[in-house]
Amino acid sequence: MDQRTISTALPGTPAQAPGLHAEPSRAALDGTQVPSLGMAFSDLERGTPEFLNRLVSAAREHLDADIGFLCEFEGSTKVVRATSGQVHGNPVAPGTSYPLEQTYCRRVTRGELPSIVQDGRNDPRVCDLAITRDLDIGTYIGVPVELPDGSLYGTLCCISHEVDRSIHERDVKFMRVLGALIGNELGERQAAGAARSARIARVRSAVDNMRIVFQPIVELDGGEVVGMEALARFDTDPVLTPDRWFIEAWALGLGQEVELAAVRAALRQRSRMPSQLYMGINASPALLQSGDLLTALRQAGGGAVLVEVTEHAVVSEYEPLMAALAACRDCGVRIAVDDFGAGYSGLSHVLRVRPQIVKLDIQLTRGIDEDSAKQALASATVEFARRSQLDIVAEGIETEAEAAMLRDIGVRYGQGFHFGRPAPLPH
Repeated sequence: MDQRTISTALPGTPAQAPGLHAEPSRAALDGTQVPSLGMAFSDLERGTPEFLNRLVSAAREHLDADIGFLCEFEGSTKVVRATSGQVHGNPVAPGTSYPLEQTYCRRVTRGELPSIVQDGRNDPRVCDLAITRDLDIGTYIGVPVELPDGSLYGTLCCISHEVDRSIHERDVKFMRVLGALIGNELGERQAAGAARSARIARVRSAVDNMRIVFQPIVELDGGEVVGMEALARFDTDPVLTPDRWFIEAWALGLGQEVELAAVRAALRQRSRMPSQLYMGINASPALLQSGDLLTALRQAGGGAVLVEVTEHAVVSEYEPLMAALAACRDCGVRIAVDDFGAGYSGLSHVLRVRPQIVKLDIQLTRGIDEDSAKQALASATVEFARRSQLDIVAEGIETEAEAAMLRDIGVRYGQGFHFGRPAPLPH
């Protein structure tokens, strides 16, 4: 079995926002200092809607405005992405859009309006705009928001229903600082999204170039082949070991999809195997519980199949897993616990799963002929299996000395390079 350490934490999680701790007063701002904000940003993931909402709230509260917006320019519309405050008691929901050409924001970004409009209702440049009436704009202040590559994202703006003649240039500088922070956060978020999309594309390409190879499982006493374990190989760039591709898939939320693709590809070859041999396929508890594995097994029809339950993370609830395993057994499928002696595949797990076969992990079998502690553990496992009426398969056997020691201990079956490397089925 290919080692699959399933990561439960996605890589690239944004760090906490630095330097947002002390609230500046408007009087204290001289236009040269970068303000810091007295809000609890450390509990938020940077670039998320809630994070952006808090930055917009910081702008609105600093200016004592009625409502603040972060807007994105999309084609011919201005779309609200984050908001704080209300228009005469009515909140403006994210996703609300306005015709871009009819907004103050478009005129500010074109240089047709200054960043401050003191009295929108009486300013001939904007008093006839529908948005002046709809939002009841007394005083407006807005600044462009640019992404790190210099492209225009939209605007950060605040509106007061009453005319506020205390708004002046240092408030614009404050807004520009916030706008720059927002632009950087959005840029990092977009870059992370693009990187994630590229990683997903690589995984999907790897699946498209996946092939299945089979490694024999033999009786240690005599060498007769009794089964074949199906293993995935990925012929694509970058060149990664199979376990790394599975780790990447799980990190991106594609673990079950990639596992299922490997299972289906293996089962399609079941009819090419000698009927007296069983096929071993790997499945995580998550795939088992999804029901997709059972569907694939039923669609594959006949043939002896062994489902090897891979277990490199704690199973939080066993009842759903046990129900899924029972359904597999009802289809004539046998169950194995894979990698016993590694990770979380311990005695408690075996007692709950109740498999027909336990597979000793390679870390236990490697060098067992020279390690008395490993010999003692393997002997205890053999006795446990005998009393529980289980079979044992030792994985990763690479030398005759290892095979002989395991045979002497009482292990009945084995697999590893000593007996055969993974290879395609013969035509």
